[in-house]
Amino acid sequence: MNNLYLDKYLNIVNDEKLKKELTNYVPLYPMLRVENDKLYIGVMLVLENDNVWSSDEQIKPECWVLIDISENKIVEFNKTIEKDYVIGNLIDKNIDNKKQEISKYTVKKTLQYKNYLIEDIKKEELPLQKKLSSILGSEIEIDGEKVNINDYLLSNLENDIKSKIDELVDLLIHSKYGSITFYYDKLFKDIINEYSNNKTINKDKMKLCIEIMNYYYDGVIGIDNFFNV
Repeated sequence: MNNLYLDKYLNIVNDEKLKKELTNYVPLYPMLRVENDKLYIGVMLVLENDNVWSSDEQIKPECWVLIDISENKIVEFNKTIEKDYVIGNLIDKNIDNKKQEISKYTVKKTLQYKNYLIEDIKKEELPLQKKLSSILGSEIEIDGEKVNINDYLLSNLENDIKSKIDELVDLLIHSKYGSITFYYDKLFKDIINEYSNNKTINKDKMKLCIEIMNYYYDGVIGIDNFFNV
């Protein structure tokens, strides 16, 4: 985490978990929770080996913490089995939309990059290539047949191109989804400031925070319930 504003809450939780000898637990990104019309900082804790990034895991955090906004002090440190943060029914996590969104984006970007590279290989030449092709022509003879040099180059590179494009698109997607925390940090701070200044809870912004955390933590369930809005 690069946000010092949110780091302080993790430090508070980490100090307390050590006092409670819960060294094998790690806090997730700070969240928010509404209880009795009052807003708190909320932090979930999971086991350090839990894969919170995999939608196959369906992890329900085993501990959760409430921090007073004005005093930055822990008011509750709960084990979920003793005091559940879920009130009523567990709200299902919808991961299908994200999967469809990523799938469409992946196909779109893969085609764009592949088409760009193919056109570049076919049409563009290095300065030396241009000089040579102007003298010797742009075709070479292979197995008794004349073929365009760039077409031949493309046929040999096609598998490598596909592999590299897949890697690039995967990196792009992970970077873009990782960057949503910047928006989350801004929303988080806005919500805290609004509450501190006039005691209003901006539930619309909180719902955006919920959506971001559900995207960010594929493997964690009950995030909607945790915010409790």
